[in-house]
Amino acid sequence: MNLTLYPKYMMTKKRTLCIDIGGTHIAAAVIDEGTISLYNNAQVHAVVDSNAGREAILKQWDDAIAAVLQKCKFAIDNIVISIPGPFDYDNGICLMDGMHKYQSLLHMDVKSWFAHMYSIDVQCIHFYNDAVAFLLGELYFSQLFDKKVVGLTLGTGLGSAFYNSNNAVDLNYGSAKFRDGIAEDYISTRGILDFVEQRYQIKYTNVKAIVDDNLEVVCSEAFSYLADSLADFIHQYIDKLEPDTIIIGGSIAKAHALFLNRLQQKVKIPIKVASMDDFNIFCGMTSINI
Repeated sequence: MNLTLYPKYMMTKKRTLCIDIGGTHIAAAVIDEGTISLYNNAQVHAVVDSNAGREAILKQWDDAIAAVLQKCKFAIDNIVISIPGPFDYDNGICLMDGMHKYQSLLHMDVKSWFAHMYSIDVQCIHFYNDAVAFLLGELYFSQLFDKKVVGLTLGTGLGSAFYNSNNAVDLNYGSAKFRDGIAEDYISTRGILDFVEQRYQIKYTNVKAIVDDNLEVVCSEAFSYLADSLADFIHQYIDKLEPDTIIIGGSIAKAHALFLNRLQQKVKIPIKVASMDDFNIFCGMTSINI
């Protein structure tokens, strides 16, 4: 994905509906393209059950998007959407199969659904891999467009993207061979939960529940496991890219105080925690011209 930044002086009156779809959430906002700023406070973040049926998922999406569009008094000119893969980003077709999310949308023409629901030409709808969109947002936020940067998102899965010389690509290392399976088997919510269940015979529904349970030994072991797994993964796949920095984000990265020091001790590449702000993803997607 070759990128061209919009000049900062470029003043358009176009408004872009920006959407970030994750395994457990949807965030949306309307951005003024000319100033790369939020329009009329039109922004929302909502929970999504990505294991629900197709109609239920689409209603959750539409409820969030409708709340944003109610604050926009003008027609939307473009829609940009960040969504996990596998996904046909050019044609807007969902290809997620056996990914523990959005199974009910398999083979759905998502682009046509957006075009129909929000009365916009399909040529004005653009999809981005979620890891790439995350990285673009962090590059925009920290102004790192002159650096080589790897972005890793830690959540229901493992997202990975690489930026170098105005080129951003999805590394798709979540499905890369790692230990006795693939990277996501270890570096993800389910990887951490499986480790804790096998080690302590305790079942948790999410990583936050481990932290909230206040079982110090369990929590410490869980995040040491994550740090060690990440370090091994970085040595196997990221070191050879020779990035200037690694940026980690995603829901699990919010607990970085519990594992980052151990991770950094094992990895020579500087590791930076993401801004944790959906708005930067929107700015990153809006501020480029593909």
